[in-house]
Amino acid sequence: MASWTIDEPGKRELDPVDRVLVRLIEGAVSVVGSDGPPTIEVSELEGEPLRVRQEDGALTVDYERPGRSGLLAWLTSMGKRKAVVTLAVPRDCRVELQVVSASLMAGGLRAPVLAKTVSGEITLAGLGGAAEAETVSGAVQASAIKGDLSAATVSGEITVAEGGGSVRAKTISGTIAMDLGPSGDRDIQLSSVSGDLTVRVPEASDLEVKLQSTSGQVASAFGQLEHDRTPGRHAARGRLGSGTGRLRASSTSGHVALLRGSPEAQL
Repeated sequence: MASWTIDEPGKRELDPVDRVLVRLIEGAVSVVGSDGPPTIEVSELEGEPLRVRQEDGALTVDYERPGRSGLLAWLTSMGKRKAVVTLAVPRDCRVELQVVSASLMAGGLRAPVLAKTVSGEITLAGLGGAAEAETVSGAVQASAIKGDLSAATVSGEITVAEGGGSVRAKTISGTIAMDLGPSGDRDIQLSSVSGDLTVRVPEASDLEVKLQSTSGQVASAFGQLEHDRTPGRHAARGRLGSGTGRLRASSTSGHVALLRGSPEAQL
């Protein structure tokens, strides 16, 4: 196993890589798919050096573990460990990013991506495989995700555009906004407690639709949907086109809206 530390900004070429694991505290991590040799570049570094390990195609970037294990030990390191890291890896490389207070970006990859942060923003773009994003107070922005997408926040916004797979997005108080193209056979499930849910789809969509909010408003730009406004239940349901896909959007007190996309918009 090759192992070394990085104690100053710089760039280095890596051995062949097929999976990546990054664990940092503060800063930013970007991972991009590339047709060139894999590289690691550190543009900013404060506090302790980074540890880099490579074994059997697995690349791990983290810090030497503190004496105590667990989240508390990591949180006590806040302000002492900050790094801005960019990785260029093969497009079929699996990626797992786990940070505390850092922004995350992954793009141009075909293999699955997992991105988790507590307070940073997550950006996913041009991914061919499944993607999972989880943050507490940061936002999630996902575009051109061909595989299935799972996104979760507590108070951060979730924005999805130009996706091709199924989507499961949930938030407590954040908002969810989605721009969908021709649906096909896909499953879209959105949920919130108090955040608003907004979905825009083309006129020629094929979806079985169910929209619901306990105390918020439910609105639809499509006359095919039937509305139910009984006390304690605001809902709209129905079929668009052949109904090969499914759209479920549910909130406790947030508003739910299904809008009509522009005719020229394409996924």
